[in-house]
Amino acid sequence: MRKIPSKKISRREDLWLFFLSLFVYVLIRLYIATLRKTYVNAESYRTRYAKEEGMILAFWHNQILTLPIFYFGRPEGLSTLISLSKDGELTSRIVRRWGIRTIRGSSHRGGMDAFKELLRRARNPRHHIALTPDGPKGPPFVVKDGLLILAKRSGRPITPLAVAYQRYTPLKSWDGFLIPYPFTKAYFVSGDPVQITEELDPEGLDRARERLTAAIHATNARAMSMRRPKDGLSS
Repeated sequence: MRKIPSKKISRREDLWLFFLSLFVYVLIRLYIATLRKTYVNAESYRTRYAKEEGMILAFWHNQILTLPIFYFGRPEGLSTLISLSKDGELTSRIVRRWGIRTIRGSSHRGGMDAFKELLRRARNPRHHIALTPDGPKGPPFVVKDGLLILAKRSGRPITPLAVAYQRYTPLKSWDGFLIPYPFTKAYFVSGDPVQITEELDPEGLDRARERLTAAIHATNARAMSMRRPKDGLSS
């Protein structure tokens, strides 16, 4: 793959990003460790890892804080897409500390090269891809074409993931980013795999988008149904 050019950073910036990414990573790990976790339908998900059946994992962008812990695979067995922005550089370093490989690019910059690398890794049965179909800038809960095309061309199924928290606070961001309360219950749900069989024309993409959107929403609904009604309010 041709290397996607990114903005050069100084040695001072590199050192700052090193320590900042380490601090944020440790903070998130300690924060997530306080959650009381329940996993639903995780056995079929883990079985695919054991059998080396490559998957594409999909979940809404607002749940990205804690879903890395749903990854049960071997080190360096999962990749995700992160933009070439400065914020993306920090995010990339944090993600790599989880043992997740990164591919840099977006629809605005380096998109074609990034897609080719995603496709190359997705075709490897020992490797898995995790993507937020509505990221990185929305609109929220709208599946973009790239994920559907990747699944069709690689032949890999898309496994919806979701998490629901007993108590949480949504941020005032474009995606309503979810911040769980410390020590609250967290319900992690794996949905049934979705195979993209439609043709890659506008009509086919719309049908595939509708099916995948319904599957992700159903997975989220199952996660939300596990919350106790008396704590139904987010805060």
